[in-house]
Amino acid sequence: MIFKNLKELPFCDSKYIKPKRFSYESNGKLYTWDFIESKDSVSILLYHKEFKSFIFVRQFRIPLWYHQKQDKNYQKNDSMGYTIELCSGLVDKDLPLEQIAKEECIEELGYAPKEFEKVGEFYTGFGSGASKQSFYFTIVDESDKVCNGGGVEDEQIEAVFVKIDEYEEFSKKIIHTPLLDFAYLWFLKEKKELCLSK
Repeated sequence: MIFKNLKELPFCDSKYIKPKRFSYESNGKLYTWDFIESKDSVSILLYHKEFKSFIFVRQFRIPLWYHQKQDKNYQKNDSMGYTIELCSGLVDKDLPLEQIAKEECIEELGYAPKEFEKVGEFYTGFGSGASKQSFYFTIVDESDKVCNGGGVEDEQIEAVFVKIDEYEEFSKKIIHTPLLDFAYLWFLKEKKELCLSK
C-alpha cells in the first residue's frame, strides 16, 4: 500500500455524505431508520477498439480496506483495499451527465471519448442509503488519448486493460462489484459485433 499514516478520525461534516435518521410508525409501533444521503454517480464501460480490451480502473478504497482489516478470516496482503471498477464519478456539478462522464474518463484514464451510449439507470443500495447510478458505454482508440489520467490529487488510479476473452478468468481473481460483471454480460449481449471482430 502506498498510502501512509492511515488512521480513523472523529466524523464531522462532509461534502459527500450526510447521516440521516427518520422515525415512523407501523402497526402501532414506533421505529427509526438510519441511512446515508449521498450523491448520484455515473459509471462508464470503456472499450478500446485497437487493443480489443476493456479499460477498467484500479484504485484504493478505504471502506474496503477497513472491512478487510476487521475480517478475521481475511488473509492480509499488499492488495488490501484495492478494487477493479468501471470508470466512475460523482454527479457533483450542474452539467449534463454525458459531460461528467467524459470528464471522468479524462481524469481517471486519460481518454476523451467522442460519444456515449446510455445503457440505463440503477440504484446502489436501499438499506443504508440510496443513490442513482447512470451507466454508459463508449468506444475509444489511441486518437482519443489526451493525457496520462490517474485521477485528481487525492486519487491514485491505474488503468487496467482486459481483453474480452480474458475477462471471466480475470474476474475470479479480483475484488469487484456486481456492476463490473453486469457490464461484461451486457457487452456480450448487445455488442456481439465487437466480440466477433478480428
